[in-house]
Amino acid sequence: MSNLGQVRIKVPAGIARGSVARVRVVCIHPNERVERKDGKPVDRNYRFVNRVVVSYAGRDIAEFDTSTSIGENPSFGFAFRATEPGLVKVTFFDTHGGRFEGAAEVKLA
Repeated sequence: MSNLGQVRIKVPAGIARGSVARVRVVCIHPNERVERKDGKPVDRNYRFVNRVVVSYAGRDIAEFDTSTSIGENPSFGFAFRATEPGLVKVTFFDTHGGRFEGAAEVKLA
């Protein structure tokens, strides 16, 4: 999968200082689902995103712990108060040690 780990972030343009900005982010990742046999999970080392960390202007502002219940190419939305120009960075971690990052510039109006 050549696009594995590609992260795309959408940040609104021209955010007013002190206002709440809504961000959308997607990570290209297969997120293997747990297989079941006779109602019991098949024991194997599944690859899925299990943690997401969001930082803004160099400070962590949110962290999400996830499970196999999220689908392929997980998409997240979150909001934060835009107090200064800077980077919004989102880092996805998976169960096989993968680390996938994307960033977008926050520009205040």
